[in-house]
This record gives sequence, C-alpha cells and structure tokens, in this order.
Amino acid sequence: MKEISFCLAAALTIILVLISTGCVAPPTEKSLGSIGSSGTGQATAGATGTQAYVTEETVSDFARCTTAPLGYSTFAATTRIPEDITCRIYTKTAWYGYNGSAFSFDLLNPPMYIQYTVVPTNVSVTKVFTSRSGDRSEQTITYSDYSPNSWFEITVSNKTTGNVYLKDGFGESKGYTTYLNRTLKIINRDTMYVELKGNDIQATATIWVKPVGNFNETLIPTFTDCAYLDQQRNTIATAVSTTIAGVTTERTGVHQ
Repeated sequence: MKEISFCLAAALTIILVLISTGCVAPPTEKSLGSIGSSGTGQATAGATGTQAYVTEETVSDFARCTTAPLGYSTFAATTRIPEDITCRIYTKTAWYGYNGSAFSFDLLNPPMYIQYTVVPTNVSVTKVFTSRSGDRSEQTITYSDYSPNSWFEITVSNKTTGNVYLKDGFGESKGYTTYLNRTLKIINRDTMYVELKGNDIQATATIWVKPVGNFNETLIPTFTDCAYLDQQRNTIATAVSTTIAGVTTERTGVHQ
C-alpha cells in the first residue's frame, strides 16, 4: 500500500509541475497581409492590386486602331490654265475614193490636234485550212474584214518648203495602224499645209488649236466647241463585230 501511495503522490506532483509551467498560450499566426501590402496590413503607396502590372486603357479605342490604307495617295487637282484650252476650228467629213482635200493654217501657238474617225469598207474573206483532228479534211471559213483598199492618210507639212512634220493615218496597205479613231499632235510652229487623202473609206477629221496666240482677241469669244486635249491619248482599239452569211467574227483593229 505504501508503494501505491508513493506512486500516486509522484504522479500528482508531475501533473502540478506541468500545469504551473505549461499555461503559455500557443504562438499566434502573424498576418502576412495582402500582396503589395506591408506586414502591418497597411496598403503600400503606389501598388494596389493588379494595377501595378498593367496599364489601363479606354475600352474600344477605335481611333487608335484606324490607319490609312497603304499604297494610295490623294493628289490635289491640277489647276487648268485658261490659255491652254483648245477649240475646234475645222471639221471635214467625206467619202474618199482616191481623192482628197487640203487646207492651210498659220500655227503661231502650237500644238495642233487632229482627231479623225474612219469607217472602212468591209469585205468577205474566205480561207481554206486543214482540220487537225479526224480525217484532216479541208475546211472553209468565211468572215468579214477591212478591205485592203481602205486607207486614210493625213499629211502635215510646211506650206512653202514642203517639209513634212507628220504623215499618219489608217490602213495596213499604207503601213499604218487599223485604229478607227485617233488623235494626232503637231508641236511645230509654222504655216501648216494639211492634206487629207483616202480611198474606199469614209473619214471625219477635226482640227483643234488654242485660240490664244493663234487668233485676234476679238475672235476668242466666238469659239464655242472647246476642251482641254493635252491629257488625251490615242483611242485603244475596240473590237468591231461583223456578220456575213451567219458567221460572226471580231477584229480588234490592232496592227499585226
């Protein structure tokens, strides 16, 4: 019994010692605060949430995204000089059959423009060729073409000496193109002698010059058909459709 009493007393003593030395509160967790804040929980100046890592912009900033298309430019309209306007001074329409007409003009202020339009005679052309398939038999095709006898020629020369400044027109037989309409330009200052000749063709020729420098000032207001021709070029050949005996062909009018 004495041993049991001694053990109980020892155990009680140990319990009392633990109670007297162990009543210490466990360590409290120290707050780390939020990211960008101090350990005291106070916000750090200049850093608030995700704003420290991004730059805020206006939503749908379309003005910043709009750019002008590349490769295109806008040019100011060219200012026309009234003195550069040209006016029609002569028009001649005729059927030519190895005949012609002529006129002269004292060109003091060049250029002179000569516009012409022609209606050549069409003829039927028959060609025989060998088929490249089947029995390789001979076949015949008939189509419409400009007559080789149709031509129109414009010659511009000095009235006194005959020095030729320009000689051009329509017709392969003459070595010219087959454009149905063109604009020719003479840049020489002289007394011009202009000849219009042709065969098997109808042609209209129109002459344009600047009134200023070529006519007396009192005549300038009398011109009514005027235009700026300095930017015009020869008319591109256009396909002309013709039909003969049920066969339709097209000819571009390009000299080959």
